[in-house]
Amino acid sequence: MRRRGTGATLITYGPSVPVCLEAAEAAQAEGWDLEVVDLRSLVPFDDETVCASVRRTGRAVVVHESTGFGGPGAEIAARVTERCFHHLEAPVLRVAGFDIPYPPPMLERHHLPGVDRVLDAVARLQWEADN
Repeated sequence: MRRRGTGATLITYGPSVPVCLEAAEAAQAEGWDLEVVDLRSLVPFDDETVCASVRRTGRAVVVHESTGFGGPGAEIAARVTERCFHHLEAPVLRVAGFDIPYPPPMLERHHLPGVDRVLDAVARLQWEADN
């Protein structure tokens, strides 16, 4: 657990961790209190920490640099949905690299998830249901 929060869980690992921490700080201006879970490894997967967080917040966004289609985020989202379905207040969303061949270094920043893309996903988590 890299940051405690109550509104939604950002599940991430590796280079996306600082992006999620920055997004969580920026989200406070919108009134969103985001928790950040740093997986540290994909195998073994820390179901206990992830599920405890998602069950507490009711919302989840998986953030990683790999492509969205067939990427690790799809497996993580499936695991969260299978184990936390009755606790979810919104679908599990993913923010990933675009489904294109990996770009050259000069264009990489456009391909990788950034704070704005993470916040766009968080905004889609059906917050109006809380009113």
